[in-house]
Amino acid sequence: MLVSDFVIETPAKYRRAAASANLGEIVAIHHDRPGPRTVLAFIGAWILMSALTWLAPGETLLLAVAPTALFFLLWLVIYIMMAGERLVVCQRGILLGSFAPFLRPYAIAYEQLIVGSVVPISGGLRRYHKQTGIAPFTSSIRTAWWSRRGVSMAGPTPAEARARLRHGLGPDQPGRIGSPWLIGTRAAAEAATADIARAAGAAGCIELANATAMAPPRTLSGHAADNPTQLPNLHVPSRH
Repeated sequence: MLVSDFVIETPAKYRRAAASANLGEIVAIHHDRPGPRTVLAFIGAWILMSALTWLAPGETLLLAVAPTALFFLLWLVIYIMMAGERLVVCQRGILLGSFAPFLRPYAIAYEQLIVGSVVPISGGLRRYHKQTGIAPFTSSIRTAWWSRRGVSMAGPTPAEARARLRHGLGPDQPGRIGSPWLIGTRAAAEAATADIARAAGAAGCIELANATAMAPPRTLSGHAADNPTQLPNLHVPSRH
């Protein structure tokens, strides 16, 4: 069965990004949208901020209502920006990052991913930063406070991945270790790695496909000593 058999209908922004990066058609999309509790937290924050303004309302109805409307727009924009993270599996590589308005994802060809580094994380995702020493707000770490599961991989630098999106070109010969990438998934992370394995195999990256397909889900321990087995092939900050 060919990867083209799995091609799905997708929004135009996904297709444009895939075409720009020369990654072929889209075969699967994984997201990490916030759950009901996070949505309720956003609504609660809006209600609380609005209620505080009513303690000293404006002199007119317009002035009284305006802050509530502005707070609603503020929280709506924050929600849209944070909920736009996607892992888009294509025929010749992946797109990952935010597809929210005015933002662009990163593009990585399968040839740029290090064999054995693509692994599903089923638990302990919040321990990632402690375990690796990587700062939480690194551009290649695409998770939010609600993220529970995700996919870890090693590949090109963010600058190289961005160049791939703009020009459809990039270095295709990775070394033995690579820059860390992490993307959250709402569903089981092994479903995402299975999609990557199938697409990579169809694209001719057999070693990457086999290693990714055999990578079992793991729960992060939070201990740097476990990096070689739990997060293989990542280039992480040295610790003294």
